[in-house]
Amino acid sequence: MDTPMDEMTVHRLERELAEAIAGVVARLGACRLPLLPSQQTMHLMAKAAVAVYESAVENQRPED
Repeated sequence: MDTPMDEMTVHRLERELAEAIAGVVARLGACRLPLLPSQQTMHLMAKAAVAVYESAVENQRPED
């Protein structure tokens, strides 16, 4: 991959990861989690996951 991830792909990853996170939170529920995250927190969790992935992609590129 020679170019950074395009913006549409980043947004799609964020959206789908936020949905996945929400699904896991819903399945675990208040009984098993000490705090139920807000929608904003789950969105930030998804953004953080994508940022980590983008960093991993960048670190795999050969240095010039």
